Amino acid sequence: MLTPGIRAVALRRYLAPLLLVLAFPAAADIDFSSLRAATKNAPAAGAAKAAPASAAAAAKPAASAGETPEDWYRRAAALDRPNANAKALASAAYWYRKAADKGNTDAQVNLAAMYTLGRGVDLDGVEAARLYRKAAEAGNVRAQYNLGVIYHLGQGITKDYADAIHWYESAARQGDANAMNNMAFMYGMGEGVTQSNVEAYVWFALAASRGNTDAAENRDLAASEMTPEERRKAQERFAQVEKQLGM
Repeated sequence: MLTPGIRAVALRRYLAPLLLVLAFPAAADIDFSSLRAATKNAPAAGAAKAAPASAAAAAKPAASAGETPEDWYRRAAALDRPNANAKALASAAYWYRKAADKGNTDAQVNLAAMYTLGRGVDLDGVEAARLYRKAAEAGNVRAQYNLGVIYHLGQGITKDYADAIHWYESAARQGDANAMNNMAFMYGMGEGVTQSNVEAYVWFALAASRGNTDAAENRDLAASEMTPEERRKAQERFAQVEKQLGM
């Protein structure tokens, strides 16, 4: 088994552009290092909760004729900024919800992030997981990764390593380096899977080859604990998986 020094990547807020010209944020990752403290005294997760009445009333302007879920998502994303006030966040949640209910997966992911962080809505891990799952099942890689992390950590929902590894692998096979790193960690520690130094090395190496610096350190740590035969098998397996990914 690999040493505890190998690090899994926690979720962090990710605001890369959805559209470079318009600079709208893409589907969000979450900073769980700050979230743990924020949720320490939070009520238990339950059914989705509405925003406070005053905020909700201010958050419901009428949609213009002919607008699409993508328009609603963009409007929400423009409001959902790190320094946004309560009114803006409530409005963002409203427009994300309209878009999410029509199947916009980026809106589903960003609304899930709001429920996980309690930004513009009440904290609700169950609703966050539901939204992430809808987007993940539709193929949204950020949703797959975030869903993997909340199952891995048991953040707002029951910890489930089998679900975590499933969603990490789904994201990893779409090229997500953080998912590759976290899946490798689970193989190295034997969390939800049969412990395998070879598989741990392979996924760390794949993540490192895509620029993940944590994974590069983890790959080298894994290699230092492997036998020559394990390293040989790992190199063969790496080439096989790299070819499968086709990236």
